[in-house]
Amino acid sequence: MAGLYRRGDVWWVRFRRNGTHVRKSAKTTRKTEAQAYLERLLAEQAGRARGDVPRHRFEEAVERYFQETRVRPKTLSSYRSNSRTLAPSFNALHLDEITRRAIAEFVTARKRTGVTDTTIRRDLAFLSVICSACGRWGWLDTNPVTTFGKRGLREGRPRTRFLTQAEFDRLLAAASPSLRPAITLAVETGMRREELFGLTITAIDLNRREVHLERTKTGSPRRVPLSDKAITTIKGLLDEPGRPRSSYLFCKGDGSRYCDMKKGFGGACRRAKVTNMRWHDLRHTFASWYVQRGGDLYRLSRILGHSGLQMTARYGHLRVEDLHEEIGRVAQYRPQERLIRSSKQGEEDHLPDA
Repeated sequence: MAGLYRRGDVWWVRFRRNGTHVRKSAKTTRKTEAQAYLERLLAEQAGRARGDVPRHRFEEAVERYFQETRVRPKTLSSYRSNSRTLAPSFNALHLDEITRRAIAEFVTARKRTGVTDTTIRRDLAFLSVICSACGRWGWLDTNPVTTFGKRGLREGRPRTRFLTQAEFDRLLAAASPSLRPAITLAVETGMRREELFGLTITAIDLNRREVHLERTKTGSPRRVPLSDKAITTIKGLLDEPGRPRSSYLFCKGDGSRYCDMKKGFGGACRRAKVTNMRWHDLRHTFASWYVQRGGDLYRLSRILGHSGLQMTARYGHLRVEDLHEEIGRVAQYRPQERLIRSSKQGEEDHLPDA
């Protein structure tokens, strides 16, 4: 028999579906809201029994998506945060009720809270992911997010903070002995934090001067070349007296790996008076120095493991030597062009009249 009950302060509903007991959280502390939720579920069940075309709510879609879809842990954490943000506006709606107007009202409400346009875009991206999945399941005909104009939501400029050589020298001097090699390798290789601290000794090939990354953010393995300084740093870690037996290059005294060195890095930045700096900015430092020294953007994209050149193009403004060369070439050509034109004009002036 259908009814309500409480677990702590939250109301739950129970009913029978095809002879099976179903229990679901109403996700509310108010009994009236829980009763309304139960009545909606019973009405939908009755509609299915009559042969009506089933309608599904956004809440159902999110629940099914998280049950059936496998994404990276970091992406999953972001998606769950997005789902909590979307819940008050969309959970009670049937999928066919998520219209451009409903999305616009959500955007307006979010803007009033003071969040950035970039944050709102991320929320809409997750909404689009859910709607696309519903299309594959046959729950929705079209994705309403694709028809919603996002011109009024400006995408934030990508972060490209990088160290100057002077800042890098100060940071190394202020870093602890265990932190210093990690900073050096991050700047010398451009590896992401998880790639660096998850690096195993078997993935390092000093003869070929490269490391083989099997697990990456994009899911595609890649090889990262090693500079002389990177090789020296790695050898120093491997030959360190008293080094524990561990499969990881960066390891603690018990041989376990570091997840990160955020606390030590933050302290080193404060002592070195390096402001507005995050660990990921060490990767930006590698890329920025690479481009400033004449490196090719396509090859940089391969080293960094970007899925396309668009991400790498953010560093293009740092290399202007080729632009100076082109301007110089054009400037040299212009006087010659004027001489040719004046010479032709002089020849025309000396031609006899017909």
